Amino acid sequence: MKKEKSVLHLCEGTLLALVILLIMDLYLLKFLQDPEVSYYPMLHLMEAALALLVVTLALSLIQRELLSRLIVKAFRDITGVHNKTSLEKLVQDLSNRPSTFGVGVMMFDLNNLKYVNDTYGHEKGDEFIQTFTYCLTRILDSDSFLARYGGDEFILIQQNTSLSELQHMAEKLDSLVQEYNTRTTLPLSYAIGYEVSFQNHYFMMEDLINAADKKMYQDKASKKIAAIRELAPSTHSRNTVIPAISSEALSEKIRQIQKSTGSSLSIALISTDIENFHYINDKYGYSLGDEILNIVYEELAGASFTILTTRFFSDVFVSIADITDLTSEALLSQIAKLDQQISQRIRNTYHVNFFRTNSGICFIPDAETSPETVLSCANVARRLSKKMIPPCCIYSREIDRQEKMQAEILHSFHQALKNEEFQIYFQPKVSPTNGKISSAEVLVRWLRDEKTLWSPAVYIPLFEQNGFIISLDYYVYEKTFRWLQKFSIQLPADFRISLNVSPLHFEEPENFVKKICELIRTYQVDTSRLTFEITESTYVNNTEAVNRVIRGLKQHNIQISMDDFGSGYSSLNTLKDLLFNEVKIDRKFLGDSLTENAKIVLQEVFHMLKRMGKSIVCEGVETEDIAEFLKKEGCDEIQGFLYYRPMCEEDFEKLLLAPRV
Repeated sequence: MKKEKSVLHLCEGTLLALVILLIMDLYLLKFLQDPEVSYYPMLHLMEAALALLVVTLALSLIQRELLSRLIVKAFRDITGVHNKTSLEKLVQDLSNRPSTFGVGVMMFDLNNLKYVNDTYGHEKGDEFIQTFTYCLTRILDSDSFLARYGGDEFILIQQNTSLSELQHMAEKLDSLVQEYNTRTTLPLSYAIGYEVSFQNHYFMMEDLINAADKKMYQDKASKKIAAIRELAPSTHSRNTVIPAISSEALSEKIRQIQKSTGSSLSIALISTDIENFHYINDKYGYSLGDEILNIVYEELAGASFTILTTRFFSDVFVSIADITDLTSEALLSQIAKLDQQISQRIRNTYHVNFFRTNSGICFIPDAETSPETVLSCANVARRLSKKMIPPCCIYSREIDRQEKMQAEILHSFHQALKNEEFQIYFQPKVSPTNGKISSAEVLVRWLRDEKTLWSPAVYIPLFEQNGFIISLDYYVYEKTFRWLQKFSIQLPADFRISLNVSPLHFEEPENFVKKICELIRTYQVDTSRLTFEITESTYVNNTEAVNRVIRGLKQHNIQISMDDFGSGYSSLNTLKDLLFNEVKIDRKFLGDSLTENAKIVLQEVFHMLKRMGKSIVCEGVETEDIAEFLKKEGCDEIQGFLYYRPMCEEDFEKLLLAPRV
């Protein structure tokens, strides 16, 4: 480059000298008018020769200038710096060298170019990028090569350099940009990354460019996080609780973060609450509760992965996390450690006996996913986390599938009830002494087009949560009473039907008894054929209401069975005040096989129940060994797959009418 410029300057000097000589020659011809003078023809010849030389040299310089401009167009960008073709040629030349020692690469990414183009037009956008280019050219020296890398990205290849020199160039650029921003309405901002190849830190050219590019994107991400954190609530006084944010404001913040991060960061929304926070308020007071809310906020906001934290409502906080470099397992581990850190601080500061936070996580896939959807998914995961150890849960495809299934179940319930898609099934119980059917438990199945839609284990808990179970129970009772009205004449004299009672009915015990009596009168049911099964857990949790129902139903000659006895709540205290006519031993008590200790426990329980005059039913019996043991110990009825599976009305009627029964 320096040699080419020297030749150009020599040509320009020569042309200037020739022009001067030509002028002097013309001057002499003007004042020496006598053609007879001997040197006059020689002056004319010199004039012609000089004119020819001047024209030739001038044309050569013009040709060279045109050629130079063509070369610039071929190897320069619209901004005036080298283009990608020129860059590729230099990179190839440097790659062919024996080593890249002393070669440095700086990558630059101009922010907001698209915004300027979209808002002010492309002419303003060109001016915007040319301004940045001008700032870049101010940091160059004779060893610099600046090229446009594409779009709003630039690359600077610096030869004979070091990391400290590149750092100095970066600082100089920062100073230039800051100075420009003080006098403009469209400030410049950019991301930068640089790397140098030197001894014990060697890079091939392609790797050197990639390393600088990676550092540039890291700088871009960190600057975006810093900008996003400015959206966070301002600092608050310790004397006041961190204010809650509205749903609309939170959604807007999430949108801003989605838009700002784009594809440069992987982000997730974390919904966190405090376990039994109402207990803290009730026991320790609202003032201490507010202090605890502030501490939880500080810890969440100070986490290394947190971009933004805000209080959503009550004791629920929402955080946006940068999870770019975190696996799911690593994220769960960090949140579990954060929970331990918060809990330890609260316990040490306030001597609270028990403290725990629960966190639900939803990965934000793209900017198209609505903030409301992300927040809803994180809250679902947070509710599920309360049953987990550690108490944190990531919203997954399986959870999404279950949520959609549950939504479909709840949405379909009323129409299914109207269409009578719920059918009653019967599971016979047999007398161990003769193997004959002595009674049956009524169960419910959800059928559509004669196919089972969902297992009762799926929809019954859902219906108990939202109260639909009340309507379903009365529906089952009515269908059963209607069947009894139709079929009771063909039943054995002592045959009984068992019906399950949901715990929700005991919130209004008198109303439940009244409703049952109305159904009995409507269908003229023989009450001596009825047994209502109430779970042991329901009795333990609401003993008074259960006893009121038992007394009310017993007045109408209806028997009561304690269902699921031995499922986890059994105690001698429970047996002591038992108003039930019958006790139904749970399958969990029996297990798949009976150990010697289990046999001893059952023998003693049977002995006590028999002395108290209670009937004993064992459910979930699937092996001959257990059935034989129960028969020997005096069990009154056995129910399980060993004898019969649940069956529809038609099959049950055929079974009852068969000669062997």
